[in-house]
Amino acid sequence: MNRPNRLKPALLACAAGLTLLAAQPAFAQSVDSAKLLELMVAKGLVTRAEADALLAEATVAPAPAPVPAGGVANGVQTIPYIPQVVRDQIKQELRAELGTQAEAQGWSAPGQTPQWTRGITLSGDVRVRGEGVFMDDNNADVFVDYGAINAGSGQNINDRTPGYVGPAYLNTLEDRQRARIRARFGLKAQIDSWISAELRVATGNDTSPVSTNQTLGGGDEFGKYALWLDRASIRLTPVKDVALDFGRFANPFWTGELLFDEDLNFDGAAVSARRALNPELSVFGTAGAFPIFNTDFNFGSRNAPEGKGGPFESRDKYLLAAQLGLDWKPRDDVRVRAAVGYFNFDGVEGETSRPCQFYEAVCNTDPTRPQFQQFGNTMFPIRNVVPDPQNPATSPENQYFGLATAYEVLNVRASLDFNAFDGVGFRIEGDYVENLGLDETLVRARAVNNLGPSRFIPDPGNSNGVKEVYGPWAGGSSGWAIKLTAGKLDLASRGDWNVHAGYRRLESDAVLDAFSDSDFHMGGTNAQGWMVGGAYAFGKNTAVSARWLSGEEVAGAPLSADRLLLDLLTRF
Repeated sequence: MNRPNRLKPALLACAAGLTLLAAQPAFAQSVDSAKLLELMVAKGLVTRAEADALLAEATVAPAPAPVPAGGVANGVQTIPYIPQVVRDQIKQELRAELGTQAEAQGWSAPGQTPQWTRGITLSGDVRVRGEGVFMDDNNADVFVDYGAINAGSGQNINDRTPGYVGPAYLNTLEDRQRARIRARFGLKAQIDSWISAELRVATGNDTSPVSTNQTLGGGDEFGKYALWLDRASIRLTPVKDVALDFGRFANPFWTGELLFDEDLNFDGAAVSARRALNPELSVFGTAGAFPIFNTDFNFGSRNAPEGKGGPFESRDKYLLAAQLGLDWKPRDDVRVRAAVGYFNFDGVEGETSRPCQFYEAVCNTDPTRPQFQQFGNTMFPIRNVVPDPQNPATSPENQYFGLATAYEVLNVRASLDFNAFDGVGFRIEGDYVENLGLDETLVRARAVNNLGPSRFIPDPGNSNGVKEVYGPWAGGSSGWAIKLTAGKLDLASRGDWNVHAGYRRLESDAVLDAFSDSDFHMGGTNAQGWMVGGAYAFGKNTAVSARWLSGEEVAGAPLSADRLLLDLLTRF
């Protein structure tokens, strides 16, 4: 390691003087020249050759001439002993000068790290879960798996086609148990006083936006599991209490799981701000634009519209959202928050295609189908298929299914925190959502699910001469939830605990089922029921928890599903 050249002559002179003084009997009792030089060599202050030369010089140095009783010889005052206070002062001055040089030139000192690492923060968590899903014996088995259809090559809905194979259905009859893990590792870097960046990776069975769970045994036997890029963002804070986020980052809005699952991250850009009106009251707000789906660059290049000679037009989807809220602390032990948000999911409604020949693999509105969905939203077939003119009755009609309505969601959220005694607090929180974009007349005309009770009508085309049909659409556009929690909300220390209980009702088209809570019922919407649970920390940042979630359908055929979640979680 290079040292400043201007210090070296002074250091050598100091070392030489101390070495020669050490040859004197009085001084040798307080200074060990060999140890001192070894320390200076180890610190890089002198070279090995220079230290050896100084020791040799001290060894052969002539004995000093006798000093008169007055301590003066040839006009020079000789001090055979340097007081401790003087030596301490020399040491402090030398240390301070070297420290200044080390900081300026980025030397690494014992117990310290380089400057570039001081802005890095690492964090993560590991969770092991046991999960049981319990189906009611009276459940119907008629729930089509639209997610599987839309993720594949479509479903032929003409059951008169030779070799017809029906659609996949959701499991609503058999109980399931599984073990799952979640592991997340994140890095935050403070680049400048107003610039930071975040990276995080996480486990996950697939690219699901609402779950980072990895099912144990879900792949190859004892095979390794994948890590996904969970977050990658840049944050700018150009002025106090204002933040700009770009990339993929945590949910910037204050929302509950009716609207967004707690694991959901957002792609895009957001601006968040907060302003104190007085010591007790603050206002906060967030607005942003987030791409949900971007059309493939070559979409439709092989199925160009007639007369255009090129690919189909884009069918991009965006979330445009804004939220405004109040944060009030009338006392140290009381906090009240409330917010109103508007979430416009632009382009997510399915669109009927232009006439599309029965043999075509791609129709122009295929991207308007959901790229990911869970359960509950009302669906309709989006392809306008032209049948085979030679055999129209048995011609295949391969379909994708799109969302039957638009989604413009109003969200009202509020919470009350009260720290009662001995660190035990209470929180009551509530949510309300309403889809202002739902066109009930249009949905009733389109819907193929979330229908009323079934009945049989004559159908000569079927072997038994009848066909089962269902009643009109019975879904809805609203939802609400309430939850009470008691104990410590943040389980950081041994002995911390909390318990909670709540109830929710979320109608079929109140929100997008793709982004809603993935744990309750079948995940998504069209469910109502209650949940209870508790957690206990038996070590620092390490806790066990249990939750029971009991849900049933709001509209459509009977479907009740209960879940038991047992978690062991540690974080760092």
